[in-house]
Amino acid sequence: MMALCALKRLACLLFITLSLCSLPRAGAAATPAPLPSGVFLPIQVHVAVRILNVSRIAATEGEASMMVELTERWSNPALAFDPKVSGFGRIDTVGDEAVQTLSSMWTPGTEIENQITTARTEATSVSVRADGTVTRIRRIDADFRVDIDMTSFPFDHQDLTLSMVSPRHAADEVIYVMNDLDREMSSIETDVSASNWTGKRLSVVMERYHGWNARPFVRVKAMAEVERAWQYYVLPLFVPFLAVTSVAVFILWARVSLIGDKAPITYSALLALAALSFTYESSFPGSISMNSPIAVMVSLGYFYLIAVLLTDIVLIYADYPGKQRYPHLEPEIRAYIRLAIPAIFLLICLSVAFNALT
Repeated sequence: MMALCALKRLACLLFITLSLCSLPRAGAAATPAPLPSGVFLPIQVHVAVRILNVSRIAATEGEASMMVELTERWSNPALAFDPKVSGFGRIDTVGDEAVQTLSSMWTPGTEIENQITTARTEATSVSVRADGTVTRIRRIDADFRVDIDMTSFPFDHQDLTLSMVSPRHAADEVIYVMNDLDREMSSIETDVSASNWTGKRLSVVMERYHGWNARPFVRVKAMAEVERAWQYYVLPLFVPFLAVTSVAVFILWARVSLIGDKAPITYSALLALAALSFTYESSFPGSISMNSPIAVMVSLGYFYLIAVLLTDIVLIYADYPGKQRYPHLEPEIRAYIRLAIPAIFLLICLSVAFNALT
């Protein structure tokens, strides 16, 4: 009798456990629809990318805020219909209706790998043609992780890359393709919202990589090239720099009676140069911290000011060979270095700037 009761209790416990396991869990992801039937694998998904706007480029954070339009097109014969019966050759849905339509059909599940924030705005539209061709268009306004190269600032061009993959389907199931129409559709707006930036061109390439399960996948990389309007940076960057480093010219050319002790003036210029570098970094983030040409010039400026002061001290106070025997030697050396040292520094700065332009 006790054994029978124990069996009944065990059966009740097993029934409750199975019942709890069969209940749907909150937040569980819906099972994706199976691959379309009646199509050859891998399924070709045509893709086109448009950059509608670039509203922010943060160099130090490596981020860009963009509005992206992603168009995907594939064939699903199971969705074909007779246009003579329906009276139209295409079914269009937008917004929530489009999202509901997509939830009941197979999609490539394309994701933008380097999207780092939830989309501020997102709009979706779906078109199903009579032959079963499905076109999905998504407009996404979000922040993306990008690589920023400041080595040519302020004459730089940046490639803002979007990386798109289908994590659910390997290359033997889904591949991305582009034809001439897709490439013609892919573009970037010239007039963007980001201050002092201009959109130039958009290029799209496909590459193969291996996922965590060692299966090959296809990645789409859309590279949007933007150009900085360097004309707006020349005066704020280079005029203050030249004004501070011009102290060296006064040290070499002015009389002692005119400027007095030269050491305090030089160290004041060094402090001004340090303050100028902080101003550059706060006004143009990344201009100093990311090894830009202006950062190289500021570093050379410290050396230049100290070198001029030391040269002047040596000529005046040091007992170098021939100073007593040839009294005219110091004026001759000073006349030479007055032109040579500033000219060499100017040529180095110009070469750094021109190297950034090329």
